[in-house]
Amino acid sequence: MVLDENWVIQMMSESWQEVLGLGQDALRWHPFIEVVHELDREDMIDRLCRIGDELSTVRFSCRCRRSDGTYVGLAWSVSFDPDHMLFYASAHETGVNLSEHEARLPEVFVDGLTGLPNRGLFLDRVNHAMQRAQRNKQLQFAVIHCGIDRFSVINHSLGNRIGDLLLIEIANLLRRSTRPTDMIARLGGDEFGILLEDIKDPTSPVRVIKRLQESCVLPFRLHEHEVFASMSAGMTLNNSHYDHPDVMLRDASLAMNRAKTQGGGGYAMFDRGMHEEALRRLDLELDLRRALERNQFEAYYQPIVRLRDTRLVGFEALVRWNHPDRGLISPAEFIPLAEDSGLIVPIGRWMLDTACAQMRRWQLAFPRRPALTVSVNLSARQLTHPELLPEIRRTLRESGLSPRHLKLEITESAAMEDGERAIELMSALKRTRLKLMLDDFGTGYSSLSYLHRLPIDTLKVDRSFIRHVHDRAADRSFVETILNLAHKLGREVVCEGVELPAQEALLRGLGAEFAQGFLYSRPVTAAQAEMLIIDDLENPGRLLRDISPAPSPQTADTPTRAH
Repeated sequence: MVLDENWVIQMMSESWQEVLGLGQDALRWHPFIEVVHELDREDMIDRLCRIGDELSTVRFSCRCRRSDGTYVGLAWSVSFDPDHMLFYASAHETGVNLSEHEARLPEVFVDGLTGLPNRGLFLDRVNHAMQRAQRNKQLQFAVIHCGIDRFSVINHSLGNRIGDLLLIEIANLLRRSTRPTDMIARLGGDEFGILLEDIKDPTSPVRVIKRLQESCVLPFRLHEHEVFASMSAGMTLNNSHYDHPDVMLRDASLAMNRAKTQGGGGYAMFDRGMHEEALRRLDLELDLRRALERNQFEAYYQPIVRLRDTRLVGFEALVRWNHPDRGLISPAEFIPLAEDSGLIVPIGRWMLDTACAQMRRWQLAFPRRPALTVSVNLSARQLTHPELLPEIRRTLRESGLSPRHLKLEITESAAMEDGERAIELMSALKRTRLKLMLDDFGTGYSSLSYLHRLPIDTLKVDRSFIRHVHDRAADRSFVETILNLAHKLGREVVCEGVELPAQEALLRGLGAEFAQGFLYSRPVTAAQAEMLIIDDLENPGRLLRDISPAPSPQTADTPTRAH
């Protein structure tokens, strides 16, 4: 509804006429206050008078009279356009019908932080849009579900206060970028919903999303901080398949999650395949929850060699899931699921126990062999787990493995998610004489200001930079720069994904200390890894690739990065 500076109604949408049962003649050019319950008028006037002096937008709830004498409870959002001296008012039904004598609607349908309608009110409004579309088949509407990318990183690094300020700024951006008749709601956390009614064609929500994402390009100035944020969005259009607002919002959420997995800052339109994929993912998660208790996980080991003489110096321990029906499942498929569900913590605990116990058995079996090390990956979830350090100490004590033979690999992005906390935790780990490795270096968000403070022993260069190091000058220069930086900081370097002799020769010439990759061996079982240890002991300096067992087709999956 549009009001002039004297709060006289200038224009209203058709949905207003439906809700109140009043036509254009009964509403237009009449004072807005006439349709408001007399007991709510004083509060409403007080709120509207604050626009301009204190606030650009006000939110409140009140009762409005229908043509039949009953009242409908409405939650309002009113903003003022000083250039045209007009008030833009949008209101959303609460689903509560009130009599003339009932108390004014409590403000339980409005988000306390942003002042936007909340999830309950949003779903009620989507339901109302569905009912309108059922009566008029020509009407089209869309539901958009959007979320702030990497919001947890902002919260952890800058604090909840800055996170709250960003949410308020995003809420204001959404208001400015949509029509007064569109509904914006905060669904919870960093997620927002947008209901676009009376759209002309399916491209309308795409244009809205692109406008929102373009507005996120500039930094948000939040007190002393400049924060860059991007937004992912998913959308779905009304059709005959939808008979409940929850289902429509669920599908928009699935589309948003697809956009996030594609790198963030994009959008996706829902299709039926997303729902089927979600059901498969749910089935896989149920199986994953049973996998530990049913002993379906297996530890695989990929050798790490010293480039100077191609001697075996250790293994990286990698988890594989031997599903009873599907066989070996790639870690690229189940590790992200374990991360999202929190199952990565017990899986990580099992992996740590298994790898340390296995390395100790090899030490006892081959006392003449120079001590090998075993590297175990720590996930971002594990880094925030309060029992991480006590569990590592318990594992070392029970297995009998010396701390100097255990290396913990932490991905660059996980370390940078909360830089200060990562430094504190890694320092505590170092005091137990453990070796620390920064994994996937070059793919995360680290800065030199943090890198030189992280108490790490080794940098692992990500395989994406090694793949073309022998035939691309840019990749070669990048790896050479990392090597020079690491050596100046007193760190060693492991290069992952070495597959060609030319890559090995070039890395050795650049001064890299260690390498791992398919050139030497794929990840293998403990029994196969033991064969590698025996051969390295009997034939020191012999290239592992000459004797490493051929992997079965199931274990020869490309992604070797796993927990």
